[in-house]
Amino acid sequence: MKWWGLPAKIWMSCFILLPFLWLVLLSLQPTAASTSITTFDLHQFSRALTPPYSNIIIDSVAMSFLAALTVLAIAVPVTWSISRMPSKKKNLWLALFTIPLGLNFVVRIYAWFVLFRPEGIFSRALRGFGLDFAFVSSQFGVFVGLIYGYLPIMFLPLYSVFEKMERSQLEAAQDLGASTLQRWWHIIIPETRSGLFASFLFVFVPMLGEYLIPRMIGGGLVATLGTQIEGQFLGSGRPNWPFGAALSICLLVAAAAVLSSSFILLSRQKSEKSARWSIAHLD
Repeated sequence: MKWWGLPAKIWMSCFILLPFLWLVLLSLQPTAASTSITTFDLHQFSRALTPPYSNIIIDSVAMSFLAALTVLAIAVPVTWSISRMPSKKKNLWLALFTIPLGLNFVVRIYAWFVLFRPEGIFSRALRGFGLDFAFVSSQFGVFVGLIYGYLPIMFLPLYSVFEKMERSQLEAAQDLGASTLQRWWHIIIPETRSGLFASFLFVFVPMLGEYLIPRMIGGGLVATLGTQIEGQFLGSGRPNWPFGAALSICLLVAAAAVLSSSFILLSRQKSEKSARWSIAHLD
């Protein structure tokens, strides 16, 4: 029995733990050309946490948070409506929302780039209304690209959350005269809070390290944490792997901080809910 977990431990050690340790050791190298494994310092982290790179980290976290929140705000009402449809209509809408997941992510983002570029249909339509706004190479264009790219990814976990939800409380609340807003605030959101948090994190964490959308739609002019890491490792200029590793560690720390805060918040809410349930039953 005790040997059954050995393959998983070997996999975790070889492909997660060892690469992470190598990344940490690399980030502690003092210079890009350093080959010594005995000389370590925090120069790369000091550089990563001072402007302009500290501003890039803050902007990336803020943009990812707002984009993930926007995706959640769009996906929740749409997914809820689909989950309450009859079976035939539900299957049709499920197919329409899952088709984009079968396409290559690069192809989907490039198609959006074709629409956004100055010769694209969106830009020409705006110019027809007298508006000359550049989507490509703009932060707003990257923001919209993030929403487009990750909206289908959030759909499936949200759908599973709403599909498993018990409808008896909603029917009882509706019979007692509760409005739609009251049913959402007092029943749907409390019952699906954990699923909403998980769906939010499901897109927020990969958005933090996203570099394809800022590279293609941003044209390399919108600096994000993902593009900076990619540039330090694979850029056309002189690579600086230790600095790229330090930026990667900052990315991991930011993601871990958000995940830890979310888990602590969810744990407190579950504890409070259990306490209220115990008090109600004792009374």
